[in-house]
Amino acid sequence: MKYIKNHKLTVFIIFVYTITIVGGYVVYNYFNIGSNLPSYGDRLDGIDAVKITEEQENNIKAKISEQTNVLNVNTNLSGRTFNVVILVGDTAPYGNDIKGYANFVSEGLTPEQNNFYDLQVFIYKKYHCTLTASGKTDEDGNFTNNVVVKFKNDINNDKYVIAYGITNSETKDYNKKSEFTINDDGEFVIYGFTQDKLGESSCSIKVVKKTAADGAVLKDTTINSSDVESFPIIGYKRRATEGFVWTKDR
Repeated sequence: MKYIKNHKLTVFIIFVYTITIVGGYVVYNYFNIGSNLPSYGDRLDGIDAVKITEEQENNIKAKISEQTNVLNVNTNLSGRTFNVVILVGDTAPYGNDIKGYANFVSEGLTPEQNNFYDLQVFIYKKYHCTLTASGKTDEDGNFTNNVVVKFKNDINNDKYVIAYGITNSETKDYNKKSEFTINDDGEFVIYGFTQDKLGESSCSIKVVKKTAADGAVLKDTTINSSDVESFPIIGYKRRATEGFVWTKDR
């Protein structure tokens, strides 16, 4: 007791520190009581009875891969959600034919599996033929120095591209060139051509080049040829329901 009387401040600090540590420990355990439980809790109960097999996944991928416009198909399973990612080519139209590929997913599963899993189908378009033009422009949007026109993506390392070319002529030319430089003033249309296993695509970009006036304010600019912005599209089928709901239809 004599020690406590002579060291009241020290004892008080030790007491407060001890209470803080104990209190913090209790609070931590309270809010993390479920931290060691499985990520999905009991939502995966019964999954072993309806497990999607590797053979089923391969059959679904093979069936979709046979369809027109499809370049590649991948699948993955996350808890009770079965995801299918489909890559289509430049020439693929947006519409019901593309969305119809999702039916091969539900048809490739048993009724029990369709009742257990949510299905998601992601359809992306691989734009091979997109051009960009880069350089300095004046306040009117005219390019003022040498303009470099090239494919937006690295066409040389695109594993899906069989042939490609870029030229200032609208006549198809697979010349294996991936960029074109405009040096002279004038109005130009540059054309790109690509080919993959699904067919041929073409794209073009219009460039106006005009020598800048003295004192003109210039800025670095890149313009793109247009893409069809309907992709990606995503279809979602909730378990135990009929048909897919598509994001572009909402």
